[in-house]
Amino acid sequence: MSIYRKDCRYARLTAFYALNLSSFNMDTHQHSSCEIMYVTTGSCEITVNDQTFLLKEKEFIFLDSFIPHKLLVTQPCTVLNIEFSIGSEVSDFDLEPLKNASESYKEISLTKPICIVSNDSRSLGYAIKDLINLMTNTHAKTSEFTFLTNILFQRMILELFHALTIDNNAKGMRYINKAITFIHANLEDDLNVPKIAEEVGINKSYLHKLFKDYTGYSINEFISKKRLERACFLLINSNKRITEIAFQAGFNSRQYFSNTFEKHFSMSPRDYRKLHGQTIESSTINGQLRLDGNNNWLLSKMK
Repeated sequence: MSIYRKDCRYARLTAFYALNLSSFNMDTHQHSSCEIMYVTTGSCEITVNDQTFLLKEKEFIFLDSFIPHKLLVTQPCTVLNIEFSIGSEVSDFDLEPLKNASESYKEISLTKPICIVSNDSRSLGYAIKDLINLMTNTHAKTSEFTFLTNILFQRMILELFHALTIDNNAKGMRYINKAITFIHANLEDDLNVPKIAEEVGINKSYLHKLFKDYTGYSINEFISKKRLERACFLLINSNKRITEIAFQAGFNSRQYFSNTFEKHFSMSPRDYRKLHGQTIESSTINGQLRLDGNNNWLLSKMK
């Protein structure tokens, strides 16, 4: 089951290895366990759903359950691998306290990435090594071993979510920039959150959170702000009628535009124009003045 499901609070180690590989080719496969592959030296290729990633030193890939993938090693490479199952039935490790305490888990759960490639932002590699060393070198399964295994596994999961969140924040900024670009290019259109989220490629709940975190505005507040900014520019720098400005700025009626404008600026669009604007009149006799080779301005009739 998925690590992001709220009812999947229990985990169990299902496989692990730490291997020096000179060449290796594992065909496409999938399994019910989540998986972390971490490169300590060299490089290898991981293909997920026809997309190939090159993993280099201190980079890792996290795969949620049932994700088809394959591994290709063509040069010396050291790989740490951990696989663990997630479910609702009581098992070795209870992740519920960690999930409740970890802000990183809460943040990454909003996007629920099935696969993510990232750099080790803190100590994930050490956490995996310590867990594998304990599992490899301890043979007596005492209560102390069980207790320490639980601590090291929880530490590994915490480091995993921290690394995923750092990568997710970088992606979050790219999503925000893409959304803002789309908004600026489509202010005159009927903009709404589902349309913007579809354009950006994320769900609308996550887009709402990103926008508030990065800009301090909700999406609708940001759209209204940008439309008012465009309207102010047109009121000051053009002779367009107010109704025309309203539609060009993206408001669906002059009345709605006037109400919104007055609520924000405590004056009507007309009064704002009188206070800040300037009259632009035709003064070049329907022609264009162009500088000639002798630095003289010559009138060229507009065709």
